[in-house]
Amino acid sequence: MTEQVPAKVDMEKLVSLCQRRGFIFPSSEIYGGLSSCWDYGPLGVELKRNIKQAWWRAVVQERDDMVGLDASILMHPQTWEASGHLKGFTDPLVECKSCHLRWRADELAGNS
Repeated sequence: MTEQVPAKVDMEKLVSLCQRRGFIFPSSEIYGGLSSCWDYGPLGVELKRNIKQAWWRAVVQERDDMVGLDASILMHPQTWEASGHLKGFTDPLVECKSCHLRWRADELAGNS
């Protein structure tokens, strides 16, 4: 038996197909779109819901050692500290001395 090699997928063709079929659309498309942001169309919503349900069933419902939790993103700072999220977190800013505008340092580093 000969083994078939899967064809390479062109991302632009895949995105175009997904748009034509109603899976995704550029976010805020009527205002020119927003780079790297997508909204789910009717079929995309259903696909995403099915994937989430399958994941939840496999990872939470079918295991005895797991329980579900849907917690708030906004939490007391002590929660983030106790979980270790603050220890290694830094978000340095760079400020222009003449106009006083600020930018994230990692964004400026990517533009050089």
